[in-house]
Amino acid sequence: MAEITTAGYQDIRDHIEATWTYIELRNGSDVAIVRLAVADDRVSWTHAPSAQTLELTVVLTGADADLLPLPKTFAKSALYKVDTNGTALSVESFTQFTIEASNDQLTIKHRIEVPRVV
Repeated sequence: MAEITTAGYQDIRDHIEATWTYIELRNGSDVAIVRLAVADDRVSWTHAPSAQTLELTVVLTGADADLLPLPKTFAKSALYKVDTNGTALSVESFTQFTIEASNDQLTIKHRIEVPRVV
């Protein structure tokens, strides 16, 4: 059986970054609150180039129109290849946070580790 090379793992990471371009934020009951595209100003890949762990960061505030009405409680993030429906490709839970007022801010870092040959 053949091993994947370092370049092969990098290709997998590049593919994830290029195609897993939607992040859905959910409450503690696994109900979707909002799904955002990487093209949204509040969403960005924040890992270093060629990093083994990919990191997608989302910054929300209570002033974001797509979160109204408040309060909203967030507990999970999920990555998708499509803007609606589809199958989650990565799901991460985090400590619940409730946005209650327009000046509240939440930063979510969804991390995916893709192994590499060492």
